[in-house]
Amino acid sequence: MSDPRTKRVDERWRFSKDGKWFWKGDTSSDEMVGQMFGFYLYHELAADAEQKKRVAAHVRKIVDYIIDGGYVLRDLDGKATRWGVWTPEHVNDDPDWRVEGVNKTFEVLSFLKAAHHMTGDEKYQQEFLKLINEHGYAEIARHPKSYGRSERTHIQDDLLALSTPGLLLSETDPALRAQFMEGVTWAYRTIEHDANVFSNFIYALVGGKDFHLEESIEFLRDQPLDLRHWSIDNSTREDIELVRRPMLSPIQTSRLLPPSERGVMRWDKNPWEVISGDFSDPEGHRESSGVFWLLPYWMGRYYGFIDAPK
Repeated sequence: MSDPRTKRVDERWRFSKDGKWFWKGDTSSDEMVGQMFGFYLYHELAADAEQKKRVAAHVRKIVDYIIDGGYVLRDLDGKATRWGVWTPEHVNDDPDWRVEGVNKTFEVLSFLKAAHHMTGDEKYQQEFLKLINEHGYAEIARHPKSYGRSERTHIQDDLLALSTPGLLLSETDPALRAQFMEGVTWAYRTIEHDANVFSNFIYALVGGKDFHLEESIEFLRDQPLDLRHWSIDNSTREDIELVRRPMLSPIQTSRLLPPSERGVMRWDKNPWEVISGDFSDPEGHRESSGVFWLLPYWMGRYYGFIDAPK
């Protein structure tokens, strides 16, 4: 069956008028979530007074563009990019967005709350409350991802983790924060046995309890330094059972294997997959950037979840 949301993009990369910049079209909601995560934490942890102003001004432009576009990210054709959609009519009423729509509520509330926090402009708080009071976004955020075995993806888990700091750390209303924390906790409990160090530490950062610290340390210690995308096939092992859980597809292992026995991890991938790595490149020419390890490691060090090596 064809995807009704498919958008043909003939020219994805374009030079700026002065020829000095190369711009990507059809920007996704995933990219927006990642950028807002970076802007928020840079503003909070690293920027000086002048840099805070620059970051806030940049975030203002981004969030204004989304609001002015009717809660879509408009491309050069004036229409929404394929995934840059956060509108109430899609989130609440469009069956084609039923699976991803629940994630979208959490993302856009995080954008608005972070923009309000960084700029001090009340218009972002008013937009935030409009989505909550008129369109039920906070209620949807109690269960902020799809969880059917044929519907869930680890991409949703990664996007939730990236959106959580901007929303939870900026919310000052105790009732709303409790409601959002309920959603974060519900979502976290669905992946708490994945040894996902990033999600574990994000959950701890916003006040979550029982965030599997020992499993996180074990992952960080066992992860090989060789970050090449070797193809790993565990399907012939006799010490595991092949199952279709926690997701319907692909085939997965009955117990989570340590990182030294599976392919290089990315937190938007399923760690239970029996076959991992890159089978299109059996010679291991592709290599991970290591962000999957470095980001949670230094996050854990900064917030005191883990200590420096003895």
